[in-house]
Amino acid sequence: MGVHENLTGAQRAARYRAAKRAQGLRLKQFWVPDLRDPKVRDQFRREGAEINRRDDADDVMAFIESAQEDIWANEPDYDWGPGGPPEGP
Repeated sequence: MGVHENLTGAQRAARYRAAKRAQGLRLKQFWVPDLRDPKVRDQFRREGAEINRRDDADDVMAFIESAQEDIWANEPDYDWGPGGPPEGP
């Protein structure tokens, strides 16, 4: 076993980020809806119900699916490595 270094959390994070950058990766942070929050889930349900009530619901869904296909069509396949993707919950 190697010698244990007493590093602060900031030092460990800096070392980890430096190692990732050395692998050619870049840190990106995103704010996403917290689906654990009941208020957020209720808002999504309300918005989904509103789309379904519209006369042009099929057109709206076709647009969303088309946009999603365009986004994913330009993404390269992700290489999970030899172990494959992680197991679901």
